[in-house]
Amino acid sequence: MTEEAEYDVAVIGYGPTGVTAANLLGALGLRVAVIERDAEIFTRARAISTDEEVLRVWQRIGLADRLKLDMLGDLPLEFVDAKGEPFLCAHPVPRGHGHPPQMFIYQPALEEVLREGVERYPNVELLLERECLRVVQDEGGVELTLVHTGEDTVRRLRARYVIAADGGSSLTRAQLNIGYEGRTYEDRWVVIDTEMLEPWEGHDRLRFHCDPARPAVDCPTPLGHHRWEFPILHGEDEKELVTDAAIWRLLSRYGITAANVKILRATVYSHHVRFADRFRVGRVFLAGDAAHAMPPWIGQGMAAGVRDAANLCWKLAAVLRGELPDSVLDSRPPRRARSSTRPAFCSPGWTAARPRRPCCARTATSTPQPPRPRPYPPRPRASSPVQPRGTNDDDHTGPP
Repeated sequence: MTEEAEYDVAVIGYGPTGVTAANLLGALGLRVAVIERDAEIFTRARAISTDEEVLRVWQRIGLADRLKLDMLGDLPLEFVDAKGEPFLCAHPVPRGHGHPPQMFIYQPALEEVLREGVERYPNVELLLERECLRVVQDEGGVELTLVHTGEDTVRRLRARYVIAADGGSSLTRAQLNIGYEGRTYEDRWVVIDTEMLEPWEGHDRLRFHCDPARPAVDCPTPLGHHRWEFPILHGEDEKELVTDAAIWRLLSRYGITAANVKILRATVYSHHVRFADRFRVGRVFLAGDAAHAMPPWIGQGMAAGVRDAANLCWKLAAVLRGELPDSVLDSRPPRRARSSTRPAFCSPGWTAARPRRPCCARTATSTPQPPRPRPYPPRPRASSPVQPRGTNDDDHTGPP
């Protein structure tokens, strides 16, 4: 076992949340250790979109412009019926943040650029192919025991604080005996990632296929990729659905052939809605999927993790420098994560256009109906002026 090394912050996990934290902490001049089990970037794309708030976080570390070169922005959204006819269209509208309100990403390429950003900071040490098996805290910091997954060697290090961004199955969360409440939906989906060879009508927009017989989602992703998602229907065999024959059967419903796309991979996913009981235990903080998991439909899973990193890193730096008390690190309760589950497409960043037919309409001869009574009394108005969003500690993603 090698001797202990001292760091200001140890980051466990090197996905989007961990690599963002490594960039932020490196730019703040802290001595950082990044611990990651895998040797390489995970090659399967998971997240496929992000928003302008996250881009502003990456702008703070000087990488937004480079990242946007590998993104698609300003793409429309359509809800189409079983015949492929759109009945509702929407388009993202800029909200004054300096970036498009929604950007589609190819996650492996995004993580590669973020990791290249970390290489700018000699104060950040990468410990790849290491897994953290033990976390022990005392008054002065945290002792971490790491095992090298390739060489079966053990190393021990110390850090003043730890950010655990080691995913939904977080070993750190389990060691700290933190509950992970919520549910896993019974519906499972097959996700098909493809490389586009020949474009087709509608390839350049996000489409929700509202076909009662077989709903589907298809979405353009950058660098010549396209994703399709289908629910697994009752009685279908999951293993059979990821075979080439089944994949082409699904895609052929929309006129997609081998001339249009090359199949890269097909995977079955479950959707989770879960929140950790606590985001902090002593000097250890949960972030990203280790702290909260949500379905992909509102496009906020990865974004919530990046916000966690932005929220934590400036506070940790200020506490370590003696500029703020340790209590400021408690200003991140679980309800912050729950707030990120707001519907992405019901926000001011989207405007609907060209509805082909209304979902429901009142005829000219309809008799006006009296308003329904409220099921609960109206909320009393605050006596003080309402503060703009982001002025409370819960919403801070950067220093005041």
